[in-house]
Amino acid sequence: MKKQIALLMGAFLACCLLTACDRKTQNTDGAPADGVLVAYFSCTGTTEDVAEKIASKTGGTLFEIVPAVPYTAADLDYNSDCRANREQNDPAARPALAQTADTDGYDVVFLGYPIWWAQAPKIIYTFLESGDFSGKTIVPFCTSGSSGVGSSATNLHPLAKNANWLDGKRFPAGAPSSAVDTWVDSLGLDFKTDESGQTEQIFLTVGGRKIAVKLEHNVATDALVGLLKEGDVTYTAHEYGGFEMVGSLGRSLPRDDAQTTTGAGDVVLYEGDRIVLFYGSNAWSYTRIGKVQGVSEAEWREILTQAASLTVTVGLQ
Repeated sequence: MKKQIALLMGAFLACCLLTACDRKTQNTDGAPADGVLVAYFSCTGTTEDVAEKIASKTGGTLFEIVPAVPYTAADLDYNSDCRANREQNDPAARPALAQTADTDGYDVVFLGYPIWWAQAPKIIYTFLESGDFSGKTIVPFCTSGSSGVGSSATNLHPLAKNANWLDGKRFPAGAPSSAVDTWVDSLGLDFKTDESGQTEQIFLTVGGRKIAVKLEHNVATDALVGLLKEGDVTYTAHEYGGFEMVGSLGRSLPRDDAQTTTGAGDVVLYEGDRIVLFYGSNAWSYTRIGKVQGVSEAEWREILTQAASLTVTVGLQ
């Protein structure tokens, strides 16, 4: 076939070892909004967990804020003169990003981070200074062992002066979905599925990364969502042709095939029972499933080409 603490640095890394799409919304002024972006920085997965729950609740697109130079364990040893401590003590520190976010088309941005010495990590400063958030609503959230969101959020306001900032929220490690949902509901933002009530995205976990896929609406994706409501599906994908990874779902889905020229990031159904993840391009008859979100073509290619075969898990969250 063709085809990253949430940790406490208020007590900073005391918590380090414990912690580290497009749907229509309505802004608080009642104006229609185009979509929700859930951008987050996470080293141990705690902030990522909350971000995923927000995305599931709102239908938002996940974007992981990744440093160009990853943080090592030594970088996070707050009892030493570590990198993280030096950055937090330096007002001018702006760790470089591996990738900037395209915020066009998003009117609401949830911004997540762990608490480091009662503040947001300096990479969040970089993120805000690297984008245009004029007119957008920014909703901060943080994770920590005990410290609240406090001034960590208000100190970010000058970095996006023309944005509408809402009050932030702190979550502990392992915050239940119900707590996240209750907070999101309290914001006064109207998150909806589209008029048909259809699910807007699914998630692929591959190569150690969880990636959102914005869905097409057709008989195949309807059936796939129905299948995933019963539980996640895991399969093995194999490299083929130097441009795709393909694997069998173990069952057939209804097809809506059409002659299609694919591109990097496309996810399609082939012959009803095989999922194809493209990091290159091909022309063939496929049923389109969707498009990966929040990763560049280069990142996606790197994820898919790290081995000749990969385990892929497909789920609704």
